[in-house]
Amino acid sequence: MKLLVNHQTIYRYERMVNRSIQYLRMSPQTMAHQRVLNWQLAVPGKTIIQSDGFGNIWTTLSLDQPHQELYLLAQGEIEIDDHAESIRDDRHPPELFLHSTQMTQSDEAMRDFTRLHLKSLDRSGLIAFAEAIAAKMPYTSGSTDVSTTASEAFKLESGVCQDHTHVFLACVRDHGVVARYVSGYLYSSISSHMASHAWAEVLLDGYWYCFDISNQLFTPTRHIQTAVGRDYLDAAPVRGVRQGGGKESLSALVQVLVS
Repeated sequence: MKLLVNHQTIYRYERMVNRSIQYLRMSPQTMAHQRVLNWQLAVPGKTIIQSDGFGNIWTTLSLDQPHQELYLLAQGEIEIDDHAESIRDDRHPPELFLHSTQMTQSDEAMRDFTRLHLKSLDRSGLIAFAEAIAAKMPYTSGSTDVSTTASEAFKLESGVCQDHTHVFLACVRDHGVVARYVSGYLYSSISSHMASHAWAEVLLDGYWYCFDISNQLFTPTRHIQTAVGRDYLDAAPVRGVRQGGGKESLSALVQVLVS
C-alpha cells in the first residue's frame, strides 16, 4: 500500500522571536516494513541533517532573524508492507530500551494494575494488557500535554496516544520487557485520526512488534515510523528553544491518504 503524507505545522508567537533553534524528527527512513519513495522537509532558515543517537534522521533548524511565525512542511510518499507482522531492526542494543525514564516511571498504583492485568509476557499477554490500559484510560483529546508523565496520566485515567504509550512502556519495562517509543503517522479512514501518532514496539524473539494502544492495532500495516526512542522526548517530531516570543500557539494539519 502506498501512502501520501502531508504534515503542516504552524507556530505563532505573541511577540517577535529574536532567534530560535528547532530539532526536527519528521523524516522517515526505508526499513523492513516501509519504503520511502520520496520525502521532503520544507522549512525556513539554515538546516543541518544528521543521525541522532537512536539512528533517527535529525534536522537542526536555525533561524537567526526575527520572526513571529514558523511554518514547517513535511510531505512525501511511503510504501507500506500491509502484510507485515513485525519489524526487523538491529540498530540498537536491546538494553537501551529496558530502563525507565522520567516520563516512564512506574508507581505503586501502576504496579498493582500490572500485577492484575499482565498475565504473561508473550505477545498475546501483552496484547491483553494493552486492551486493559485502553479500557482504564479512554482516549481523551486535550486531557494531557507533552509534559505529562505516565504516572500523571494513569492517575487521570485518560490521555492520548503519547500517554497510552508511556504507561505501557513504564509497566512492561518494570517486568524486564524490551520496549520502545515510536512516533510517526497512522493511516486511518476516520477523520479524527488526522494527526501525528505514537505507539510502542516490543522486542520478541528478535523482532519488534507493534502495540498501538490507542487504536488497538498490533501489526505495523498502517503505521509510518519516523523516529524511535525511550520516550516522547527522544522521538518528538519538533523540539526547540527560542529567544523571545512570549506565548505561542500551535496549529497542525496531518493528512495520510492512499496514493
